[in-house]
Amino acid sequence: MSDAAWYDLGPVGDAPLWALRQVDVEGRLVCIGRAPDGWVAFQDTCTHEDCALSDGELDGSVVVCPCHGSEFDVRTGDVLCPPALDPLPIYEAQEEEGRLLVRLAPPAAAAEAVHEREDHVPEAVARAATVAGPDTSGLVLDDVDLDDLDVWEERVPYEWLTLLRREAPLHWHPEEHGRGYWVFTRYDDVVQVSKDWQTYSSELGGTSLQDLTPAEVEARKSMIDTDPPAHTRLRALVNKGFTPRVVTTYEARIRALASGILAQAFAQDEFDWVDAVASEIPMWVFSEIMGLPIEDRRLLIELGDKILGNTDPEVVGAANTLDRALDDPELRLLPFSSPFSLDLIEYGRTLGEARRREPRDDITTRLVEAEVDGSRLSEHEFGLFFILLTTAGNETTRHTISLGLLDLLAHPEEAARLAADPSLAGTAADEILRRAHPVHHFRRTATRDVVVHGRRIAAGDKVTIWYASGNFDEDRFPDPFRMDVGRTPNRHLTFGLGGPHFCLGAHLAKLEVKIWLEEMIPYLDRIELAGTPTRLRSNFFNGIKRMPVRVRA
Repeated sequence: MSDAAWYDLGPVGDAPLWALRQVDVEGRLVCIGRAPDGWVAFQDTCTHEDCALSDGELDGSVVVCPCHGSEFDVRTGDVLCPPALDPLPIYEAQEEEGRLLVRLAPPAAAAEAVHEREDHVPEAVARAATVAGPDTSGLVLDDVDLDDLDVWEERVPYEWLTLLRREAPLHWHPEEHGRGYWVFTRYDDVVQVSKDWQTYSSELGGTSLQDLTPAEVEARKSMIDTDPPAHTRLRALVNKGFTPRVVTTYEARIRALASGILAQAFAQDEFDWVDAVASEIPMWVFSEIMGLPIEDRRLLIELGDKILGNTDPEVVGAANTLDRALDDPELRLLPFSSPFSLDLIEYGRTLGEARRREPRDDITTRLVEAEVDGSRLSEHEFGLFFILLTTAGNETTRHTISLGLLDLLAHPEEAARLAADPSLAGTAADEILRRAHPVHHFRRTATRDVVVHGRRIAAGDKVTIWYASGNFDEDRFPDPFRMDVGRTPNRHLTFGLGGPHFCLGAHLAKLEVKIWLEEMIPYLDRIELAGTPTRLRSNFFNGIKRMPVRVRA
């Protein structure tokens, strides 16, 4: 097969605009589509995962993967939106005398495109950083205790993570009440572990750090606790409701909600930012997408707080903290070992029954009507799915908005820069998502022995990947500790870059943060802290419980 040869695919016919189809060109699967300015052709397999782009969408010059929502420029192959990292091979296509011809060589635009694929920050750029990283002088590896919740309640210990990246990129961390776990802190390693689900499984031991039996893992298994192909099948139940094209249709409604919520909050002299704004915006949006009664939003927020805040006695009560729950064999069978998960499961069960009787155009109806391998989700499976979507759809974006405002208040020059140029809201959203990662880490389990950085990970070992560290990797982000609302490129790890578990709601979350920033601009010079923010006591979730603010006259 010669890349220089043209292949005749037959008569053009009456192919409609934007339609995609797969063709076999000498054993290579090619996706072709008709755009207003001519034909496009490209590799039919997404570079993120084995997924056919011909099942996706062609939107102008952009093709959207149907599996995880990666976006590629069909003129150049550039990745416009993760989780894909590698460019898409683009081919030449043309119409000649009513016939469609394809050549497996890049057109001029793709051949000449300059891809932003700089693997690592040049040493000279790294040395020129304007904001120093955390002080690690005097620190030794024995000082690092990632399980010390007192520290995480006070701050994110970036000095520990910096030390680990530099001196122990694969670090063995003992546990007082567990068998210990491996810690990956460098960006490249986090991406590689995320991609290699065959070696680092989400399903074998679940995604939380607790040492659970296989029966306990199975009882509480949600979509995030599965590997492909099971994960791919479960994700397919709802992913079409979160594609970029669908999410864009929510923009006007999200803007109206954000505008109204901000106006109501700023009518007061002082208020709690978390309660009045950060928790309200994502939960209103999520309630509409899921078809939840909006008057129930405070209940759902409270239950989500208690489920994810299971290491904070102020949130769940001293009797319900995770260390005590793990002593109860019944609670170990529940998501997050939380008794409050039963309340959310029951809420979801009741809602599911209502949708079976009266279907609506919402995600909940889609879930109760969906079939996996020829059968509907059981009540138990639906309950676990409902908990995952409810907590992930609200808690993560809420904390990003709180931490994002805190970051803007700490960097008034960047807030002023955004206010002076609102077109920076998109890049500012990604910068806030990078710095205000709502999840510090996730757990995987090694399926086989593997040697990394000269150390042997044994089959069955717990492995953790730390987004809180990779997002500040000096080798991947120029001046990583500087807040830069115009930072580009910004391929942060916050949404789980590189693997099949790339956040289902990534496009929605980024749109919510971007719109919040745009609507927040008139208020940025009128708000200040009225007290010390109260952080969540957790080394898993990066959260703010309370943040008192004052409105300046």
